[in-house]
Amino acid sequence: MDFAGRCIGVHDFGGPEVLTAFDDVKTLDGPDRVILRNRYCGVNPVDVSFRTGRMRAYAGDLGPGLVLGMECAGEVVASRSPRLPVGAVVDALTLPGAGAHAGSYAEYVAVDADRAAPLPFGLAADVAAAIPLNGVTASSIVDELGPGTAVAITGAAGALGRFLVSAANAAGLTTIAIARPADGPLLRRIGADLVLDGAALESDGAPPVDAIVDAAGLGPALTAWFAPVDTIVAVRADTVHTLAHRRRVEANVRRATRVAERLAWWNRRVLRRPEIVGPIERFVPEQAAAAQERLATRHRRGRVVLRWWECGPVGRTASVPSRSSQLALARHRDGE
Repeated sequence: MDFAGRCIGVHDFGGPEVLTAFDDVKTLDGPDRVILRNRYCGVNPVDVSFRTGRMRAYAGDLGPGLVLGMECAGEVVASRSPRLPVGAVVDALTLPGAGAHAGSYAEYVAVDADRAAPLPFGLAADVAAAIPLNGVTASSIVDELGPGTAVAITGAAGALGRFLVSAANAAGLTTIAIARPADGPLLRRIGADLVLDGAALESDGAPPVDAIVDAAGLGPALTAWFAPVDTIVAVRADTVHTLAHRRRVEANVRRATRVAERLAWWNRRVLRRPEIVGPIERFVPEQAAAAQERLATRHRRGRVVLRWWECGPVGRTASVPSRSSQLALARHRDGE
């Protein structure tokens, strides 16, 4: 059956003014697929890159509209996956441009079941919606580094940086977080072995490391601080790195493997350590432009999400679907 709703996306690249709402219809279009009724979706800098055309290589045909958004949390309303039955509440990694209206800025989201994972009891959907993109990216990066690595992480207190610090700590890596002194207590709680700021690096330089994950896109600035390293991980492909290195890795979540497994791991970890995600700022879909502009706020901590359907943590529903959605679910369960 079809699920009709609204979505937010673009038909042309440009500034916030190109964001528009348009009609959206989702149907189960392949094996091992699910449709979610979206509760929240994360708002990320990569969404802005899609909107402005920096990610045009992945955008596909703009004719039917490019729906933005790479992560969400919602309730399964149709399923061809025995692992994710109707009624399960999950978070999911989505890939804008991978198909018509494949992004998560939508009332209904269709996704491969192997890119979704059930939420543990007590994990709020707004927090869960901010896990998939940075969680899967961080885990994939740490897997590239290998055991025993000493790694420096720039932008360690940022949205991706906190996931990187936590993932590196869990993997047993020696983790040096590059961040402001005020963020030191937070970063140590989530696993940093050492926290250094720019002033300390300018005066004393950095201790020897095997790898640098440049989440802040510092690029050439690293040359003045670090001795040559084995590996540099570029979070932004267009960042230039002049520091001598043997290997450069470009982070690309679209190539990630074991996504459902990684999501399940992060869901459990964030439930215990919500500061990995940080505070949540909620906007309604009609405020998508303002939500994206909020990302540019200097030294902002926490995450921005769009609220499509508000509920509490798993097991504690704070609101109910509309009457039309209840009827659609009933017809699905009855096999219509």
